Amino acid sequence: MTQPYADRIVPSSDHHIASTNENKILRLRTNSFAAVVMLVIELGLGVGVNLYSNLPASDHGKGLLTAFGAAVTGGPIALTLHALLGTLLLITGIAAVVRATLARRTLLIGVAILAFVAILVAWVTGTKFVGDMSAGTSLLMALATALAILCYATLLFIAPTPRSSSRR
Repeated sequence: MTQPYADRIVPSSDHHIASTNENKILRLRTNSFAAVVMLVIELGLGVGVNLYSNLPASDHGKGLLTAFGAAVTGGPIALTLHALLGTLLLITGIAAVVRATLARRTLLIGVAILAFVAILVAWVTGTKFVGDMSAGTSLLMALATALAILCYATLLFIAPTPRSSSRR
């Protein structure tokens, strides 16, 4: 006969390990939710910049880092916020990869890496957009952002939900 709550009983020596792993997953879930919120804001800012902002003609043809610098220091305020939030998203993406790696869950690591690569593609194409303002670059930036949102939403769905302390 099996005990009804046997799957929730953790030997005292393993309790700390299980609790630590649950904390790592909880931090990854929190990181993923924050990334989704930031990415939705980023997408809105990007659409606004694309539709309503005039980028300085002097920015045309600039290289990657020069275009980023111009976006932050010399562009419209919406573009400045968009560029800075995009950079913050790179840091958020790295944090998610580190947290997934610490949780030692292969699927979570893979999805977190894919999300980070999508953010990196969006950031690089965003700086390229400042230099060439092409529709194709803008589309790639938006699609990469959408992929990152999908990845972080997937992480929220597939990462195990930590048990509440009242059940232990």
